[in-house]
Order: sequence, then structure tokens, then C-alpha cells
Amino acid sequence: MNGDAGKVYLVGAGPGDPELITVKGLRLLREADVVLHDRLLNEKLLRDLKAEIIDVGKAPGKHKLSQEEINELLIEKAREGKIVVRLKGGDPYLFGRGGEEALALREAGIPFEVVPGVTSAIAAPALAGIPVTHRGISTALTVVTGHEEPGKDKELDWHALARLGGTLVVLMGVGRIRENTSMLLDGGLSPQTPAALIERGSWPDQRCVRGTLGDIAERASSSGVKSPAVLVVGDVVDLERYLRQRRIAILRAEKQLDVSVRLAERYGFIPVAAPSISLRALELPHDIKERIEKTECVVFTSSNGVEIISRRSDLVDLIQKKRVAAIGPKTAQALSERGVNVDVIPAEYSSRGLVNALGGFKSVLLLRSAQGSPALLQGLRSSGIEVEDVPVYEVKGSEDSRLDDLIRRAELIDVFAFTSGSTVRYLMRRSEELGMEDHLRRALDSALVVAIGPPTAEVLGEFGVRVDLIPERYTFEGMLEAARREIGVRS
Repeated sequence: MNGDAGKVYLVGAGPGDPELITVKGLRLLREADVVLHDRLLNEKLLRDLKAEIIDVGKAPGKHKLSQEEINELLIEKAREGKIVVRLKGGDPYLFGRGGEEALALREAGIPFEVVPGVTSAIAAPALAGIPVTHRGISTALTVVTGHEEPGKDKELDWHALARLGGTLVVLMGVGRIRENTSMLLDGGLSPQTPAALIERGSWPDQRCVRGTLGDIAERASSSGVKSPAVLVVGDVVDLERYLRQRRIAILRAEKQLDVSVRLAERYGFIPVAAPSISLRALELPHDIKERIEKTECVVFTSSNGVEIISRRSDLVDLIQKKRVAAIGPKTAQALSERGVNVDVIPAEYSSRGLVNALGGFKSVLLLRSAQGSPALLQGLRSSGIEVEDVPVYEVKGSEDSRLDDLIRRAELIDVFAFTSGSTVRYLMRRSEELGMEDHLRRALDSALVVAIGPPTAEVLGEFGVRVDLIPERYTFEGMLEAARREIGVRS
């Protein structure tokens, strides 16, 4: 900005998820000449900005700049005629010292404006499935800091807080959770009062530790809860069991992730995309055209095979003239999108279903994974069908960092969705390479494990992993439907 008049915007960034900043806050970030930001912010908010970016974050006991120095810097930049955004976690006026900055700007004659933000006091519990008020349970909300500034003339009266009733939310209280909960107990609150700690609310690794007022401090310690975390005390915590969204691990190859993530969200899950496998196209036989022409029916067992074959338009032209079978509706859809009419879709979306559906053919050509089920080949040949099995791609380990992150945080996953035996093998192999196989197995023991069909369930059994569900329809959407239904029963 040119000219004499600068301005400062005190902008709340929300609790962590970059999509939870307000529309106005995002616009101001893009228009700013200077951004002064706090420590607990998502770096995605700061990408691709034209502004000068200054980190003024404060960690407990470690300050890059004092509050007075931050005030002076805001004034200095504004006097240079610049548009300045002071970006703060949560809401600027809720334990964010935004009021102090506003007063300093007012005294210096600097124009300023506050842009409220979504506070973690409400957002973190909500995202964990805990509404801070609920008719018939709690009609009052009290928000306090759990870490008061040393030397205050008047300290919080925790005994009085214990008598208020309703819901109590404590921010910045991890370091003093034992002292604070003890004072609430001394003030008369029952040790059986429901309590929960939500760590890193709205971030991908958010987790919730539930307990009671009497044991939440010990649970926090044994679980290794660290700041930032929000403590919620009150009967509304019991609603978490019914209202929280479940995390589902999606282990499919990269090409299938976007569609799978959107589908999982539609079914009410929080998707954790962590591909355990990757696909590599294989060189096709030199006489692949002749093989297609000669066979009665071309068979596809996945949309991956369709995608790889469709890279050659000459093969698609040939296949369009043949009778074609697809193992299920998604594979059929991939073929249809490429102008290929599908003649056969089995009633059961499996190798066994295909064997039954292809009984009227004398010869078939399988275009599939190099790791395709041997049961399909054996079943077709046992039925007297002449089979050519052409691998068009191979499945390998993904070497994706998201898979490593998933294994390290496996205890946060509620549902593991295994869509092939390969997703099982490469997940288990990678956990062993990381030295975290026992950790993963404990997470699998406590989670809902869903296999897309019997062959995948068989592989899980080979690894000693219990299978809780196999859907009636052997599709990813069928898995989601079955998992959602089972979670409803368990709740």
C-alpha cells in the first residue's frame, strides 16, 4: 500500500484447519503487505502470499518478541503506510492478547479492525463430537485459561468454578492439569464428572482422551497429551460416544484416493489417505492385438487395468468390438467412460462371481494385475474355459510418507479399510521396516477391520489380523455402508 495511512487487522485464524478461517480473514491475508503470525498456525495459510511474513510466535517460556515489541512492530509497519495483518490462532480477543494490541494501536493513532475467528474452546470439542451446550444437559458455558500469568493480583477461583454448573472449558491447561482438576474436586465437583482432553483440535492428528475429572490428569499423562489441548468438563462429554466422526484409513493406490476420500466423507467418516500400494504399468505382449481379436470375451478385474489399457487407443478400438466383462460397477463405469460396452457384470463382485458369470464362454482374456487372484484362473479353467492371463500392471509398496505417518499414529484410526490383499501385505511389511509392527497390531486389535471380500480377509487371516466385516457388496462403497451400520450398532 502506498500513501501515509496504514491499517492493522487483528485476524483470528481459527483452531488449526486452514479451511476454518473466515472468508474475510483469508481475503485480508491475500491483500496484506505484512503478516505477523503466531506459533500455532497452519503454514498452509501463509503459502503464496505477497506479504512480508514475520514469525512473532510465543511458546511457553520462549518468546521471539515480547508483547511490547510486537505492539511496536505493528505500529512501525502501519506508519510505513502498509496493510498489516496480525494473524492469531483461534479468536484474537479470547486469551490472544488482541485487546492489548488494539489498545496500543489506539494510543498510537493507528486505524485497526478486529476480524473474529473460530475459537478452539468451541471448535475443538465440536470436532471431537462434544457440543459445549445441549438442551437438557447443559445450558451454560464457562471458558477459562488453565495457565494464568504469574503475579496476578487476583487468581481464578477454581472452587467457585466448580459450583457454577454447566460446561467448563479450560484452554492452555495441559501443564497444570493436575492442580486445576484437584482444585475443581476440592470445590465439590464429583470425581465421576465426565471429562475429555482434545489435543490439536481440527488438525489431522487431533485426538480425544476421555475419562472423568478424577482420572483425566493420569490419562493425559499416560497418553502423552501435549499442548495445545482443550479440557472439557461436564456431562456433555458423554455425547462424544454418539456424535464423534470416525477416522477411516484408506490404503488404496494414489489414483483411487480422491474418489475414495470424497466417498468416505459423504458417509460421515474422516478419511486418512495413506496409500500402501503403488501401480506400475507393464509392457504388453507384442501380439496383444491378436490375443484380443481371438478371444470371445475380454475380462477386466479392476478400474486400474482399464486405465492402463486405455492409454493405447488402438486397443480400446479393438475392445469396443468385443464382448467385455467387468468384475463390478466401478470397473464397468471406467469402461463405459471410454466408450466400451460391458456385457457381463457378475451378481457377486468377486473372482467366484466372475467364474459363474463367464460360464457361457469358450475363451476369455484376463487383463489384470500381476498379483491377481489365482482362484479366478483356476476356477475358469476348471469350468473348461480357455484362459489367457495377461498382466497389465504390477502392485508394489508405495514408499509414501503418508503411510509412515499412518503407522505412527495408528491408534487414532477407528476403521481400517482393506481393499485388496496387497494393501494388507504392504502395510504390514512397512510397519515391520519401521519397527512398529506391534504398535500397528495393537491399533488393529482395537479398531474395526473391514475387508472388501473373502480373498482380502484370507490374507488378513494369514497375518493374524481379526476381520470384523466383509460387506455384502464387494465394493469400497459397500465397505463404507457396512462400517457405518456397524458403528451405529456399537454406539
